[in-house]
Amino acid sequence: MMIIFGDDKDTARQDILSRIRFYAYPYAIHKSLKTGRGFLFFQSNTSLAVLSLPVPILSNGRKCRSQRSVLLHWLTMKEYDSEVCMDDFELASARNDLKEAVDGYDEKVEVPVLMRFRCGHVAVGIAPLVPDYKLCVVLGKEYYGSGEGDGALQLNIDDM
Repeated sequence: MMIIFGDDKDTARQDILSRIRFYAYPYAIHKSLKTGRGFLFFQSNTSLAVLSLPVPILSNGRKCRSQRSVLLHWLTMKEYDSEVCMDDFELASARNDLKEAVDGYDEKVEVPVLMRFRCGHVAVGIAPLVPDYKLCVVLGKEYYGSGEGDGALQLNIDDM
């Protein structure tokens, strides 16, 4: 199963982000207040097509073999250069677009995002901050303020 057209990929990415926004964006704001300007690094163990399905049933009628999940990190450009680019040359090719997104976003209304899926699809963009900034600050403190947000955040899509 795969998504071929660019508009369909855009829609799939937007749908996925809208499903996780009440956890992902407060995490991003919470981490940005602690570490500074950066971006949300989104990784999935499944393809864009499978992750975009509303339920974990494939087009052949079978249930997905594994739990669909995403792993989120908040990274600064310095961390990206020293940790990610050193290990993954494919992601290094997105550096210029990512740097432009990180330098140009308005932290009160947007979040820069780098997405990578198992199928090899990589996307860089700036997502609108929903819920709004003040609510993300409050939710970030509530969800991750006790030190639980110090590492990566794993979200199991099928449990949401």
